[in-house]
Formats: sequence, structure tokens, C-alpha cells
Amino acid sequence: MDELEQEILELTKTYFEHMDEDISDSFLLALVKSVTDHYKTLRNYPESYTDEMIEQDVARYFSLRKSYIAFEIIPELYGRLGGEGLSMLTDAGTTRIWKNSVVLHDVVPICEVV
Repeated sequence: MDELEQEILELTKTYFEHMDEDISDSFLLALVKSVTDHYKTLRNYPESYTDEMIEQDVARYFSLRKSYIAFEIIPELYGRLGGEGLSMLTDAGTTRIWKNSVVLHDVVPICEVV
């Protein structure tokens, strides 16, 4: 997975360099890892899954979506650090409403027949 995360990191760096944003590699890698963790949470792996099975599943999903993650998801997560991406903001009551999220909308949880 580390190799795949590095590939996504390099694509993401290219995106932000094009946007004239200077963001540290460690911060971008943290965003990539947060997407990986979010995917694992959404998949809801059964206890019968080994770490190797989980890593294979994650690698299969991410290898097909490297550009999508680098050019859509990571910039959206980065944009949420400030006010960008908000469709509404109430200041005193701290109400924030985000535009529709593209973060891993196609992930299907794993379920077992009981």
C-alpha cells in the first residue's frame, strides 16, 4: 500500500503545484492516509478478514482510482480546511453546510449473510 500511496501523493503534488499551492509532502500524505482509513471504515470488514485481505482490497480499489483520489478527493479535503467549499456558514452559531461531497461515494460495505 505504501507504494500506491506514494503514487497518489506524487499525483496530488502535481495538482497542487499546478494550482501554485505550496503544501508539505507530509501533510498531503496525511490526507492520503486519511482517505485510506475512511475507505476501510466504509467497507466495514468482517472479523474473518485478515490484514492481508484488507490490504489487497484497498489496493484494488485505490489502484483503479489514483487520479480521482489525487485530483478530486484530496483537493476537496484540503479545501475544507478553510471556508472554501461551504455553501452556507453561520458565524456565531458555527453552522457549516458543505457542498455535496465526492469523498468515496461509490464504496459499498461488505456484509455477511447471517
